[in-house]
Amino acid sequence: MGWDYIINEALSEGPKYADGLRVKVIGVGGGGCNSISRLSRMGLNSELIAVNTDEMHVKSLNVSKKIILGRNRTYGRGAGGNMLTAETIAEQAASSLYKIVDGADIVFVLAALGGGTGGGAGPVIARLARESRALVVSIVTMPFKVEGTQRWAQAQEALGKFKNSSNTVIVLDNNRLLKLAPQIPIKKAFMVMDVLISDLIKNVVETVNTPSFINIDYSDLEAIMRRGGTSTVLYGEGEYYSPEDAVVDALNNPLMDIDYRGATGALIHITGGPSMTLRTVYRISEGITSGIRDDAHIKIGARIDDRYRNKIKVSTILTGVHTPYAQSKEVDVPSVGSIGDFIPMVY
Repeated sequence: MGWDYIINEALSEGPKYADGLRVKVIGVGGGGCNSISRLSRMGLNSELIAVNTDEMHVKSLNVSKKIILGRNRTYGRGAGGNMLTAETIAEQAASSLYKIVDGADIVFVLAALGGGTGGGAGPVIARLARESRALVVSIVTMPFKVEGTQRWAQAQEALGKFKNSSNTVIVLDNNRLLKLAPQIPIKKAFMVMDVLISDLIKNVVETVNTPSFINIDYSDLEAIMRRGGTSTVLYGEGEYYSPEDAVVDALNNPLMDIDYRGATGALIHITGGPSMTLRTVYRISEGITSGIRDDAHIKIGARIDDRYRNKIKVSTILTGVHTPYAQSKEVDVPSVGSIGDFIPMVY
């Protein structure tokens, strides 16, 4: 199935990607910063920024740009799992954080939900990036169920804030790792998710930047993602002569508990070998979209890659999906505060 590719990439050093759009990828909090560090080692060719309230953790990361929030308040010891503390610190540093996100076409904000800094400061950074007119795609992971109901409830609250602050929030569930990579060592298991995130970012950027069999321009991307709401990723692979297998693989392996029938948009990216035909692209796209809303906004990109002579790879972002993870009540996001004493330290 398609996950063989993702897992194999996680176990290897990973590819290097190039992009032309002004793209910034910002990891916030412990989990988000760990992802940024792993993406750096994988060679993702975008501006990578790590933001945390834990100074020791930030300094240990393999990332060129590191930002420590709230040293005058938490003394670099973290937010103690308190989202309100992290949110307040980020609001106080809003002027400096705005300068970090300003000038980007797309800002990806990565955070693991359930803790303090990712769930508290992450939505603030997403909102500031959105105010800078960037297209903001937040990619967040839900905690393992065994981490307890309190952490899960905090993750749901944070997800609501991310939803309000971002154009699109792609939700990934760590619990799926237990099914996808149960026998892989824990570091490599988390790398599986990071390879997926890297592949996702690469596909979004290359869909616009790289000449393809079927192109999607930036306005097409914006049309789907600007008001994407809660979104998820479908990923699958199949043999070239049976493309329906890639569709089944993708639909059977969503990365969160969703009802995709109500999806309002779909960004479909298909990769195949030199003999891939327009009919093959049509059959795959038809299979992916047959269950979503008739009025959904659908864009399709297709690329020829010699490495896929006998295979088809399909990755799809479904936007506007329903998930029990997201609270129905909208969460208010505070307005921008003054910089105060809490100035980010950049190393």
